[in-house]
Amino acid sequence: MAYLNVQRTALRLGVAPHTVRRWTAAGLLPCTRTAGGHRRIREEDVDALAQRLGGGRHLEARRAREREVETLLDTSLALVGRLELPDLLREIAGRLTLLMDCDFCAVSTYDRAAQSVTMLADFDARGRRLPDAGAYPLSKFPLTRRVLEEREPAVVNVGDPAADPHELRELVREGDKSLLMVPLVYRGESIGLIELMDHVRERRYSGQDLRICTAVAGQAAVALHNAQLFAATRAATREIDRLCRQLDGVADALTGLTAAVDAADLLDATARAACELVEAVSCVVSAGRLTAGHAHDVREGSGDTQACMDDDERGDAAWSGSVSGAELLTVRAAGCEGVGMTVALSRPSRRGEADVLRLLATGAAAQLRRIG
Repeated sequence: MAYLNVQRTALRLGVAPHTVRRWTAAGLLPCTRTAGGHRRIREEDVDALAQRLGGGRHLEARRAREREVETLLDTSLALVGRLELPDLLREIAGRLTLLMDCDFCAVSTYDRAAQSVTMLADFDARGRRLPDAGAYPLSKFPLTRRVLEEREPAVVNVGDPAADPHELRELVREGDKSLLMVPLVYRGESIGLIELMDHVRERRYSGQDLRICTAVAGQAAVALHNAQLFAATRAATREIDRLCRQLDGVADALTGLTAAVDAADLLDATARAACELVEAVSCVVSAGRLTAGHAHDVREGSGDTQACMDDDERGDAAWSGSVSGAELLTVRAAGCEGVGMTVALSRPSRRGEADVLRLLATGAAAQLRRIG
């Protein structure tokens, strides 16, 4: 025989705990007491009172709301600790495919300015990640746009002749029978989209189903926003650490430049230091009519230094360290027109790298003036 405490009884009946205590004191609701004096009420007596108060529907509704609360609390606790985006996406998909009894769950972000949606991840009910579909324009999917703009869920079944033809075409192409789209809403704005696909059957979701799914999507939106902030903060921290290491490298490089015996040696050392500082493919350093360069052989991890020559000697054989697809970054010494450098990167330049190189060029210019 199952017994409930006062709080659980109050939840079942939809009343306050003090009301339950008053009813037990008046004999309306029989109860026993524990050795510590706490009330315990038989579950059968609670159900019987619920029938008298509001009938079976009342009790069923109370139980449904209780399940909703438990589901949302459990989901909230599961998502709040997920700050790594891949883990969070897997958790969201796993909970929603189980909760809504679907076969697939895709989570996407919404770019309002570009009017496009970019898929972050797509999982099946077993938690296996499927190939991402990438970004797609909302101009091709008016129903998806309406879901995002109006912040209301929508259901598409493959057998519905009145359904959005664009979504129907995608369902047929993927072999799915039903699609549920739920917006990810954060602070009143749609930031993304959850799509739940059923591969076997068409679906008619109840109001309770949609209410729970929308509430879970709201929790997922907050967790997703937090995960993106965490990722951005961590990336910024890495950038700061990189800049600190490069600035330390500049200090070491400038110390090394003091050992240069002439302008050619100085420019050669500067080119080498620049390549090491920003992991460049190559670097050309010029001062007046003199130029020196250093090329890093990525395949063999070795470097090759070009000899210094003046403009008359270089002619058509001017040194070039550029490679196909490289980005060129050119800087000049601060307050000095005599020293400049151009580095070739095999990747896009990062924030602060031009300033680091300019600092190196300025130090080289000062050392060049000392050498005379």
